[in-house]
Amino acid sequence: MKSRTGRLILIIGIIAAFIPSICHGDSAEVLPKGIFYFDTTYYHYFDIEKRYNPDGHTEDIDIDYNTNLDSTVFPALAPLNPLVGGNASIGRSVVDFTWKYDWFEFKLAYGITDKLSVGVLIPYNHTKNEVKANIDTSTANVGKNPLYGTPDDPFKSPIIPLAMGGVPFNKEDTIALLGNGLDVNKDGVVDVPGFGYKRFESWSDTMLGDIEIGAKYQFYNKGPWSFAGLVGLRLPTGEVDDPDDLVDIKPGDGQADILLRLFADYTGIKNLLLATTLYYDIQLPDKQKLRVLDDVNFPLTVNKETVDRDLGDAFEVRILGNYSLSKAVSAGLEYRFTAKAKDSIDGDKGYCYSCMEEETDYTSHMILASLGYSTMQMYMDKKFKVPLNASITYRNRFAGTNNVTKSQYISLDLGVYF
Repeated sequence: MKSRTGRLILIIGIIAAFIPSICHGDSAEVLPKGIFYFDTTYYHYFDIEKRYNPDGHTEDIDIDYNTNLDSTVFPALAPLNPLVGGNASIGRSVVDFTWKYDWFEFKLAYGITDKLSVGVLIPYNHTKNEVKANIDTSTANVGKNPLYGTPDDPFKSPIIPLAMGGVPFNKEDTIALLGNGLDVNKDGVVDVPGFGYKRFESWSDTMLGDIEIGAKYQFYNKGPWSFAGLVGLRLPTGEVDDPDDLVDIKPGDGQADILLRLFADYTGIKNLLLATTLYYDIQLPDKQKLRVLDDVNFPLTVNKETVDRDLGDAFEVRILGNYSLSKAVSAGLEYRFTAKAKDSIDGDKGYCYSCMEEETDYTSHMILASLGYSTMQMYMDKKFKVPLNASITYRNRFAGTNNVTKSQYISLDLGVYF
């Protein structure tokens, strides 16, 4: 035990002497042989209400759900088109989404040799989609037939023009059309078929995400330069999107990824760490049951199929500058750029698979500012019993394309060596 403690003190001394306190884990450093590192990060996102469109402009995340609910949306209304002189409509949907994220990451790493570390990352997410939904019937021209199913009904149709006595749809009627269908006269029989979705309402869940495992090898460490590489695997342990739920936000994508990382550090400037990391995620092909849309901007369809998928690979570059203000305190600034290739979707039923590929390639630009604190020097001086790092980080995605969210978070990180 004394030997291990002495070795840990020596290792902490080496780290403290040559490497500034690091707010982020993206560096070429690896754990020395026999040393563990456990890290916990909590991410609190500000409420998310906007995303970036294909042109890089912001739009509401619920934009595709706010539309005129006419016969192009609900085909059952089409027979009424001639009676209203255009598309039969029950009104316009009024939908508001607010996404709320509180996420955790737990990381455990171990130094197999002085050049090779292995680790595992376990994400655990609490996610909520706060949904407000209603219907504006000011533009409606058809409604429910109040006499449907009675001997006095002259129309024999569950839906009739408002001008002929139709009753405007309400919120619950519209939700029923999204679900199993609408029972106009409440006799237990569906009179207007629906899409078969689950109830359109606020949703939340706490779920395990996709677990990552990997091995990191430092292949060069001489003078101010250090280089390391990582090979890993992201496992499909997270829940995937439910094709029958319009409002869920699941953390998994259902397939495995091969993770490749290249780390480069420069410490030739006193008290300053400059680090660049290149990420490349190879997303492996799989099969997934989906609702195959006819239009990327129209989220409703009855078309279901287990399709062949090959999600587009993702590339990311991270550039970090971290400055030691003292032996205990450091400040960091980081830029991240991400680009993902387009998905490939194919099936056997002749649906519009290319519609599912549209807007799946994206870009993202983020800036992060961090303040870090380390007890390493105090541990060496025997003024603190535990060698640990702590940091607080603010992250802002300030630009992007193709539906990445305009989002911000504050994260708290705590890591300990043992």
